[in-house]
Amino acid sequence: MITYLSDRANTVTALGILCSGAGMGFVVRGHYEAGIALGLWAIVADDVDGEIARRTKHRTMATRAIGKALDAFSDLIFGSVIPATVIASFIDSPACSVFTAFLLLIGALRLAYFDYFGLDDRGYSTGLPLSYALPVLAAILLVDQTIAPLELSVVLPAVFVPLSLLHIAPFKIKASGTLVHVLTIGAAIAASAGLLITSRAGT
Repeated sequence: MITYLSDRANTVTALGILCSGAGMGFVVRGHYEAGIALGLWAIVADDVDGEIARRTKHRTMATRAIGKALDAFSDLIFGSVIPATVIASFIDSPACSVFTAFLLLIGALRLAYFDYFGLDDRGYSTGLPLSYALPVLAAILLVDQTIAPLELSVVLPAVFVPLSLLHIAPFKIKASGTLVHVLTIGAAIAASAGLLITSRAGT
């Protein structure tokens, strides 16, 4: 199994999963900024691995299939698991478990749908990609830390319930192309840097 990670695209995907895993370690210990910052690098890896895969010739069917499965698993972690874990930690009621289950189901459904239908001929996908969730969460925490304190137990569910529904909404959005990738990577890196700066400033 390990040999399939020698493929360059799969290696990048695996690095993204490692970033998400390390990020989860920080999140469960209450270091939300550091955890989300690492998760954002998984989004960068997710954008890069697809381009590497397209440029790599003679990839076997097994390599492609395993890479696709790894990519979906990575998407679920940074797109649903990390946001759900962070947000649930701010909800001081039994509703936190319902909210976590809701986010994970939406994320799994979005990925299952995309796995079958993928992108259309113009590079559009149905519903908002999961890669939008973590940058939105990062932006909210940055506002809370640098501009004005927010009631996160209210703000986070109020933002993420409709955001989650957008993941499975029947609209088309541009999800591929050079500009999309540049904007995604730039936003992830900028948000990660901002979170790390605020995290250090708060220590």
